[in-house]
Amino acid sequence: MTDDRIRKVQGQRLAEARLKAGWRSSRAAAIENGWAESSYRAHENGSRTIGQNDAETYARRFRAAGVSITAQEILFGPSADASQDDFSKPDELIVAGARIPLSDRALRGGARDLPVPGIALGGSEEEGDFQLNGEVQYFLDRPAGLVGRKRAFAVVIRNHSMIHSYKPSWPIFVDPDGRKPVEGVDDVLVELYSEQEGQAGPAFVKKLISRRGGEVVLWQQNPEKEIRFPIDRVKQILRVIPYPEAMGLAV
Repeated sequence: MTDDRIRKVQGQRLAEARLKAGWRSSRAAAIENGWAESSYRAHENGSRTIGQNDAETYARRFRAAGVSITAQEILFGPSADASQDDFSKPDELIVAGARIPLSDRALRGGARDLPVPGIALGGSEEEGDFQLNGEVQYFLDRPAGLVGRKRAFAVVIRNHSMIHSYKPSWPIFVDPDGRKPVEGVDDVLVELYSEQEGQAGPAFVKKLISRRGGEVVLWQQNPEKEIRFPIDRVKQILRVIPYPEAMGLAV
């Protein structure tokens, strides 16, 4: 196979992986991931050979977006021997829900584009921990485990109601397209419908106990107590993504 043909085939594999990862164009992928657009486009169109370091960078990002791909597969195809690319071995990855592949090594995160919507509140049962009022307050650096997850966002609690799990001012990560919460296991973000028309309802971060008998039952750490809401008052329940998972680390 000629060098020109090798570059073309490498570019085709790279483009296929990029499309599976959710980026419709080479420009979009380059901009969102901080890659030099001209270099990435040249790699995809086959006018420049893809080096090992670039292949590893692309593979890590695409795996973080849920695509099973290694650097060796980009360079040499699916039958390639991955022994030279230990970091990229598929059997070292643990899929922990939609589009969050985990690794036993730290991964590089994304751009400062993870939105923090809503405003923090006092945290009483009546007020909630915050309101998701639709306004983005600012952006955080996107953790590696959330790269490519278009609807993921963070919230910041200022109170001590879940102090044993989350300190005040720590970000908490959620994704409407992520895994469904498990009763008795997962912490959740619960948003209620507002009792006042045109306003955002209160939202809480608590542990999910159950969703039975027409009620959502939650557990709060400080002070310790059970909180119940009628199911028809609940707008959404989103699983809180644990920190190691958000960072792309297996534990």
